[in-house]
Amino acid sequence: MILFSSATFIVLSFLLLRNKRIICPSNVVFGNYFLYLVFPATLFYILDWISWEYVLPWGKLNDWASVSDEAVLSYAYIFALFFYFLRFLEVLLERQDDGAEMFEYRSRPFAILLCAFFLFLGCAYFFEVTGGLDAWSGNYSETYLSKKKGYGLLNFLLIMWSNFMAFWLGFYCRTAERRSLVLILIVFLVLGFCAYLQGVKSRVFLFGIFFSLPWLAVARLSLKKGVLLFLGFVFLFSGAMYVRSNGFYKTPEMLLEYFLTYFNTIFLHDMILRDMPPDYFQTVGFPFSKWMTFLGVASPDHMHDISRWLTSIYYPSQWFKESATQQWPVETELYLNYGNYVFWIAPVAIYSLFMGGLYSLRFRCGPIFLFIFMSELFVFLSMFRGSMLQWIWVFNIGFYLLLFLVQRLLFSRKVCMHEAS
Repeated sequence: MILFSSATFIVLSFLLLRNKRIICPSNVVFGNYFLYLVFPATLFYILDWISWEYVLPWGKLNDWASVSDEAVLSYAYIFALFFYFLRFLEVLLERQDDGAEMFEYRSRPFAILLCAFFLFLGCAYFFEVTGGLDAWSGNYSETYLSKKKGYGLLNFLLIMWSNFMAFWLGFYCRTAERRSLVLILIVFLVLGFCAYLQGVKSRVFLFGIFFSLPWLAVARLSLKKGVLLFLGFVFLFSGAMYVRSNGFYKTPEMLLEYFLTYFNTIFLHDMILRDMPPDYFQTVGFPFSKWMTFLGVASPDHMHDISRWLTSIYYPSQWFKESATQQWPVETELYLNYGNYVFWIAPVAIYSLFMGGLYSLRFRCGPIFLFIFMSELFVFLSMFRGSMLQWIWVFNIGFYLLLFLVQRLLFSRKVCMHEAS
């Protein structure tokens, strides 16, 4: 009953109060809780109702009927805080802006081609030093998970630059008076190579979003579009999972069951509710430990985020042998760092204010700021499966500053008649 009521509350809140813009923080909040609570719970009970015979080796791994009421209510509570805080800020700070000023900029085609060439060289080097053709073609999953140690900074730069390349190319296609099909094809091929190295499952989806951002940023959201976006996500997710698993998930039945396995954060949170008491500031210092390593201060066990720490406790072989993690939700971080549920309001309100401010500024300061807003929106989405303060944040800021410094080399601005006069 609690699960049904919470799922209904989440869906009704969105339907009654949704932001009509597709790209906005409150829609991200709903998307997360739909994917990690409403969708898998609904799918589970549908399969249970039709007496589904499970085909994956591990069978029915996550039983939604066993989830505690406290875990479900904590999810509904954080959804409500984020969604209603952000909807208030979006209404308060939103201005009627179709992005016309931003679309006065134009991408520089030669700069796109040159940057795509250097991105390809960086990916080729990363491909070679992490095992080469034999490793990446012979055992993709193991290579992707365990062969990247020592190349974290390079991997970060390749990820961020490929995200920007996808956005940059989309902006070029949106604003150029004449488009070069050769240029578009070259960049697509380079991005395909990047996606293969960076984890096909998520990268294809992210590249599609960044490429489409110049259109999506001004697009309106209808229920029909929402359904189509969800179906597109399911299709891309399934195809990417097939590639990443080396063809293990090869049937529709296996892929359908994998959704129940993947969207499992509430079960991880429920585990902590049973095993650990609420605490204060237990893991909030993990990012600072990572930052101190850059100054030469050793960090034992490399526990730089909550998911690494908890994976090492509950799934030690997964962490110590494969360097892979389970992803605990933000509810777990709040539970272990802010104790009583009433104190969860403060960090949620601060983060909401930050995202609301970015949303209100997304069409100002040129196209670079739109890319920054979208990048932070994805960080916001990843926060729901991790920490509010992530150690990678300091590198994000450095990359954003670099983009601002070279913005004139990447974009030109069309001179309007009223400016020329």
